[in-house]
Amino acid sequence: MWKKVCLFFFITMLAFSACQSGEDPIPALNADRGKSYFFMAENKYREYNVREIRYSAVDISDTLIYQLREEVHESFINSQGEESRIIHRLSRTNDTQPWSLDSVWTARIEKDRAVSIENNISIVKMVFPSQVGRVWDGNIFNTKAVDQFKILNFDVLTNIAVNNDLETTSTMTIEQENDEDGITFRDIRREIYADSIGLISKLYNVVKICSRQECLGEEKIESGRFYRETIYAHGFINE
Repeated sequence: MWKKVCLFFFITMLAFSACQSGEDPIPALNADRGKSYFFMAENKYREYNVREIRYSAVDISDTLIYQLREEVHESFINSQGEESRIIHRLSRTNDTQPWSLDSVWTARIEKDRAVSIENNISIVKMVFPSQVGRVWDGNIFNTKAVDQFKILNFDVLTNIAVNNDLETTSTMTIEQENDEDGITFRDIRREIYADSIGLISKLYNVVKICSRQECLGEEKIESGRFYRETIYAHGFINE
């Protein structure tokens, strides 16, 4: 009987404490948290400096230096009844050359995720609400193997060089893969997004390392691709 009385008193005190504070012990996350990092406003543009190395054999590679521009264009309703945005991707050798259309992608923000269709492959780039440690399968909408993406950090204040100036903005870093054995392969993929800007940095370093006897331990790359993309300007078309 005494135990029951003590238990009742303990529960009553907890209820009274909760009423006094007027707050939940763990506040619920805003369901839209993170959506402004996958910035899809119409007429938004982003421009990047790109360095790309394509490896075809040991000691044989092509290095490309160029610029890339993304333009967010009009929306449309896809076959699943979801609103998507058309993304024009343009490229040029340097800032003395005109932009030339390279490809057309699409992207959409759903209730709990952001999806980009790149060269006809759907990739889940982000999930909502966004918080550090969240993990998801980036390939859930395509036929590729499961690929777990992870939010490494979120709402980190970062200085970025854009439009010939420094901007301080909140960023989200998403790790798509971070795996290597130092002998046969390297697979490092990471993207950084900025609040109300969109993608500001991309690293893709996926290579096969020569493991034959004549080059074992020398970390000579046999095949694969290195790609780094860094924003240098953004704004709105016709601003």
